[in-house]
Formats: sequence, structure tokens, C-alpha cells
Amino acid sequence: MKLLLVAHHFPPMGGAGVQRALKFARYLGDFGVAVTVLAGDDPDYLQDPSLLAELPASVVVHRVRHRTLLSRGLAWRRQRSRKPRIGSAAAAVAAGPRAAAPQRHHASPRWRDAVLAAWQALQWPDERGGWSRAAWPVGRALLRDGGFDLVMSTAPPVSVHALARRLARDANLPWVADWRDLWADNPGYAAPDWRRAIDRAVERRWLRDAAGVVAVTPSWRSRFAAGLAGHTPVAWIPNGYDEADFAGPLSGRAPADGAFRLVHVGSFYGPRDPAPVLEALGRCLAIGQGRRALRLRLVGAIGHRFDAALAAFEARHPGVVERIPYVPHAQAVAEMRAADALLLLVGAGAGTGRPEVREVVAGTLPGKLFEYLRSGPPVLLLGDPGGDAANLLRAHGRGWVADETDPAAIAQAMAAMFGPTPAAPDDAQVPRFERRALAGELAGFLRDVQQRFAARQHG
Repeated sequence: MKLLLVAHHFPPMGGAGVQRALKFARYLGDFGVAVTVLAGDDPDYLQDPSLLAELPASVVVHRVRHRTLLSRGLAWRRQRSRKPRIGSAAAAVAAGPRAAAPQRHHASPRWRDAVLAAWQALQWPDERGGWSRAAWPVGRALLRDGGFDLVMSTAPPVSVHALARRLARDANLPWVADWRDLWADNPGYAAPDWRRAIDRAVERRWLRDAAGVVAVTPSWRSRFAAGLAGHTPVAWIPNGYDEADFAGPLSGRAPADGAFRLVHVGSFYGPRDPAPVLEALGRCLAIGQGRRALRLRLVGAIGHRFDAALAAFEARHPGVVERIPYVPHAQAVAEMRAADALLLLVGAGAGTGRPEVREVVAGTLPGKLFEYLRSGPPVLLLGDPGGDAANLLRAHGRGWVADETDPAAIAQAMAAMFGPTPAAPDDAQVPRFERRALAGELAGFLRDVQQRFAARQHG
């Protein structure tokens, strides 16, 4: 079987979003599926060239360069701000020390969020729509000349689904839509209600047009299956961990002060917010909880949204929070393995107070959880106590679960970290989440979809 995999996020891009497509491309060949990738190429996105070493020589990657208009505008602004203005230095000196100090104006979060929401509402189907249009002739030429059997896309961004659907219809091939995240019902969705109604209608049409649908959580599989009512096969193929990433020796030095390290690896993207964690941590520090010092180690590209909150916490509790910029994936795994405990935020911040959002968040199953389980340290999971992620942690790992909107419950869970670590269940199912095994499941599903499609074509 020959597969065209459409994935905008793909190495040398970095971050968690590339892992699923990368691992499928790496291991599908072991199950008789030859993979060609149609990928994005965005120099403004996080880069991790070390991931390229994981690609087999048999995987051909066609990259289409695209930078969003917003990122180009920000780059232009940065470049312009670096240019010296004639006479500005002399004028500043003449005006005295007060005027010489640079004036910084920070847009209010509400104003900035409103602008971003308006911007997103005008992008179709999202800000990567320009990439999908640029990639269309490349993908069409590949399908015309390559003898492919099937097209699969993995989103977000949902532009990949728009592109793959169009390519598959043009070539009369089955299309499989892999949903790593929800679209219009995503807790981080920020466009106005009129746009949400349009996107929901488009999503329903796309689901009906797909020859197969893949979901990453059991709840989302049930959600998609109920909407399709048996019209289209839906598989649950979760994210996972790659055993090859854990082949090296355990590394990571213990802190010189013997502190207990609670480590979060990754970004606080979308509505995720570290504020409840910081408040709970402050409560623990105020009562001197534990016989060891506590350090919160944030590893990854957090961005600048939370600079003010982190700076305020640092002023009250110097040296407790350690910020480590984005690191290559191998180093991120080393950070996980060296932790005393791992922190995972599952939900959607204050938005979980809305019933419809809480229902969606309950079905969220971050890919990071599987690497956390394989790493070994216990996990402090903040999210819906009855959600898919909490249930999976209880079934296959060890740790503590607290509602992310309840700082008192989080503080209580943090206090429990200094006591006996919960025993891991006697469970042999964790290897089911190994990336190669999951690629085998996907290969079987792709063959089933192809056979169903062929039967309909000849029926």
C-alpha cells in the first residue's frame, strides 16, 4: 500500500505537534505501508532538526514553504524595531536620563485577544489556508504520478483536512482524517459564534466525506461515531511513546540543594494557564510543606503570555520556578526521566466551568501523558477527575489527580507528593501505546478503509 500523508507540522519543525505524523511515517513501513509526506515548511515555527534522524530513507518528504501573514508582520515589526532612528540617541541624551529610558507599551490581554479572535475568524479554514492552497498543485502532481492507494491527513491545522479531502476526491482515492484535536468544539476556539456555526457545519460535511476517521481519545471516537451513525468507520488510535526514545541511559543531575523537582515539559498553549498551579504552589510554600525544597521546572516554549504572573511569583518566592527554553525531544525525554514528579495540565482553565466545554475537556488525552507513563516518575494530573486522561493514569500509571480549577485541591495533591508514592497497577497494557505498535494498528485500519472504498466503487 502506498500512502500520501498530509501533515503540516513535520520535522524539521519541532514541538509536540510533529510527533504523531513523524512516528507514523517512521514505522508504517514495517507493516507494508510506503509513506510519502506532504508537509509544511515554516521558518518561524519551532525548529528541531534532530528529529530528521528518525526518518527512514524510504520516506520521501515534499515540503511547501509558507509563512502566515501574521508571522510575516511580526517579523517585519521586529526588524523595524531594530533599526536605529537618526537623531534618536542624541535627542534622548539631551532630554536627560528619564527620557533616555525606553518606553514600553504592553497591549492589554483583552485587546490583544479580541484582535486575535477577529483575525482567526477571517482565516479560512484557519491561518494555514494559504499553505494548503500552495500545496495543492504539489499534492496533485504527486497523486497523478505516484500510484498512491490512499490519502491521510492529520490535523490541526484543519487546513490539512481541506487539502487532503480535495486531493483524494480529485484522484478518486479514499481519504482518512486523523483528528489530533477538535476544531469548532476545541476549548481554545476563539472565533465568534457565527464562525463556529460555519465551522461545525463544514466539519460535519468533512466527516461524512471521509472514508475513515481516526480519533485520539475514546470519548472523541464515540463522539465522531455517533455523528456518523455507522456511515464511516471510526478508529481510536491514541498517541503514545517511542521505545527508541528511552533507549539511552538515565541522565540528569540531582539539584545541589536536594530539592524535589516537579517538571512540566511542553508549552501552555491555547487556554491552558499555569496560574492555578502557581497559586497552589504558593500555598504549599506558605505552610512549609514537605521536608525538601520544592522546585517547579518548566521546560519548553511557554511564550510571553505568562511573564507577568511568573515574575510576580518569582518576586514572592525567588528561585522556586525554573524556566528552561525549548529543548530537542531527546533532551525533553531526559528531563522527564530525571524528574521527581511530572506535571500535566489537561483541561481548559476557567472555561471548564461551562458544561459543553467540560464535556469536551473530559475527552482530552494529551500525547505527553504516554511519554510521562513510560518515563517512570509519578504524575500530578490537573484536569477533569473523571476524564479520559485521569482514567488512563489510574489504569496504567501512578500519581495524583486534581481539578485544575481548584487551587486548594492542587495544593493538597502537591502535599501528597512528599508522602508515599502511589503504587502502579499491575498492568501489561502500557506497551499497547508504543508508537510502533500503534503504527501497526493504523496500517490495519488503512487496509480496511481501502477495501471498503474499493467495494463501494465496484458495488
